[in-house]
Amino acid sequence: MKKRIVFSAFFLALSVFNFAYAANDQIKLKRGCLKDYPQAVGQTDQTLLGIYEQICDKKNADKKNDLLAQAAMRFHGLGQNLNALLLVNQLKSQNVQGNLLTDVAFLSSVAIANDSLKEMREKQMRYLSEDLTYPPAKQLVEQIRQSMPAPDTSELKGITDASLKASQRNTRATAIKRTSSKASMSKTSSSKARVTTTTPTKPAATTIKSNANPFESLK
Repeated sequence: MKKRIVFSAFFLALSVFNFAYAANDQIKLKRGCLKDYPQAVGQTDQTLLGIYEQICDKKNADKKNDLLAQAAMRFHGLGQNLNALLLVNQLKSQNVQGNLLTDVAFLSSVAIANDSLKEMREKQMRYLSEDLTYPPAKQLVEQIRQSMPAPDTSELKGITDASLKASQRNTRATAIKRTSSKASMSKTSSSKARVTTTTPTKPAATTIKSNANPFESLK
């Protein structure tokens, strides 16, 4: 009985140690970092906190804007689109530009618009208004249609002089083959149309000559 108690106490202590180690292993931002970047306050996502930890590291001063853009994308990935847009606007107000910021702004705005439209249709049971909300939505759809990804042409072969000559030869050969085939079909049809009618010749009447004398019996 004592052995069981000892082993139970040992495993309990080991579990507590592992929990404490895991808790200590989590990223905790310093007060100064949280003061400089209040959007990180209350965040628990380790990936996001790891980005902010790099941002607050003075060694990464030259990468600060890129890291903040990554933080904005992470906010979007977590569904915190308002925080993402807030961070994007802060960077743009400092004349920071980049493709990632534009992508974050677009994705977060679309997500917010979709959520609003879903609420409008499913909860409020109404449509877009013709004079207020529909025109900008229509314009956005048109812009998206014009910005569709270009078709993938990576597998298309380049046009060269040799390929052009080969294509011309194939075209001429195909045309000659079609012409020959049409002429053959026309000749066959003409032969079938001409049917020779032959009138059978009646056999000539055969004259039978008899050497018998009709007056032989009178003698």
